[in-house]
Amino acid sequence: MIMDDYLLIKEILNGNKELYSEIMKKYHNELFKYIYNMTNNFNDTEDLLQEIFYKVFMILKKFNPNKASFRTWIYRVSKNYVINHLKSANYRLHHGNYEYDDTINKSKEDIEENAINDNRIDMVLKAMSNVLSKKHFEIMHLHYFSNLTVKEISESLGIPNKTVYKAIKSSIEKIKKEVG
Repeated sequence: MIMDDYLLIKEILNGNKELYSEIMKKYHNELFKYIYNMTNNFNDTEDLLQEIFYKVFMILKKFNPNKASFRTWIYRVSKNYVINHLKSANYRLHHGNYEYDDTINKSKEDIEENAINDNRIDMVLKAMSNVLSKKHFEIMHLHYFSNLTVKEISESLGIPNKTVYKAIKSSIEKIKKEVG
């Protein structure tokens, strides 16, 4: 049985810490995709996700269901954590710590089909980065690549729902023009 996030958190905070694994199971895949889209590195994503789950556990008592849903809150925590990591990773990158990622060679997936899909996604992402402001890019990324609702994006970024709707609509028009 899957419990509502709020009830699950109440139980965890009341001492039933084993239930935290339910939170991790529930949010693992979607947060992994979200973080990977920010880092483009499988190993960093795995490490960051574990660190984020630990951090969320440590600050769980700060979650306020009156301000945002748990999903929105965990995305906000994740975003801030990854941004801080990227700032420090940027320093390491400029000092020559490069790693070769051999994951694709070990995969049993249909690489050709994935490459075609990746190419389409890359085309859209390139169009997005060419024609959208940083804020609109982030809104589109959260909506289409992390599957956040307009309400969740609004809560996560601290902007009105109407602004999110307008940003999505105008962004789609700009992307369509750019892609052709």
